[in-house]
Amino acid sequence: MTILLFTSICSYSQQEFELKNLNEEIGYNYLSNEIQTKYYFGIEPISESSKEYHFRYQKSGQIIDIFSNDGVDFDGQIINFIQETKIVKTEYGFKNEPTNYIFEKEKISRLNATKVGKYILEEKIYKIPTDSLIKNWSFNFFDCGAINFDYKIKNQILKRTYTCLRGQKDSVQNVIQLKDLKDNIANDLKLKLSFDNFSDSLPKGKSYLIDGWISMYKMTENQLEWREKNKPMRDYLKSIKDTIDNYLELELNRLIPNSSKLNCFDDYRLTFNKNGRLKRMKVDMGFWERMFAKDYQKCRRVLKKAFREFRIDFVDPKYTFYRDLNFGRKEIYIIDPTLY
Repeated sequence: MTILLFTSICSYSQQEFELKNLNEEIGYNYLSNEIQTKYYFGIEPISESSKEYHFRYQKSGQIIDIFSNDGVDFDGQIINFIQETKIVKTEYGFKNEPTNYIFEKEKISRLNATKVGKYILEEKIYKIPTDSLIKNWSFNFFDCGAINFDYKIKNQILKRTYTCLRGQKDSVQNVIQLKDLKDNIANDLKLKLSFDNFSDSLPKGKSYLIDGWISMYKMTENQLEWREKNKPMRDYLKSIKDTIDNYLELELNRLIPNSSKLNCFDDYRLTFNKNGRLKRMKVDMGFWERMFAKDYQKCRRVLKKAFREFRIDFVDPKYTFYRDLNFGRKEIYIIDPTLY
């Protein structure tokens, strides 16, 4: 999961946002159908639109609606949205669980809406097939996302999905056209600025989720002050980050050369004390699962034995630090979870 930490201390005027609680019967992950967007944001399905021309573009955290009665003058709106989350206790520990959508609707100027609408019509972008019908389109990407286009051209309804557009080769048919479309919409409508203004104005001290996998926490003023006060510590730990990571991976793979054969599928959060010794090793499992999982018990013993063989004595002793440990297919990997 990608984590964003908003730390800017810019002044802003609190906006009036709309809020809609999540409904499990409707569904709420990835806004996969028109029923969800209508229920949460009150925007009608393209198929029910009274407009002769209606174009809808959905991307991460935004829905862009462009519509016209004559195909000459267009109007539109941007819906910026995000899920608010809360920490809930589970049998395996704690997790952030989405509770509602927070969103706003921003009107697009007729000039900019017309620019986008005419571009789609003149370039006949709506005739580009969906990704599964494009030869050599690659789907072998992770965490790359997808964009969706719905078109109404008079009485014709067209639905298009393009998975991981940015990862496609320009030599693949229609890819350059689609990338140009995406860039033109983003630039003409200033989509990044629109979403940044929206997210900057969200209530502080809360956690949010974008597309079900990008987590964002808005820090309070006190937290921002604390973070600023501890900047020297973070700067120091960042300066030796690679040294710690490389040393841990080297030593652990030297001491546990057969790690890929241990069936260790859990991820471990490691806490090191000020003397560079392993202080705590935590895994996101329930108590009884930890008690009776033989593979977990074996892996824990192997790790603790390895950590007794060395210590990280090149770190300033006044700092505690953390690392995540993952058993990969071939060897052990170390990941730094610190938000510098």
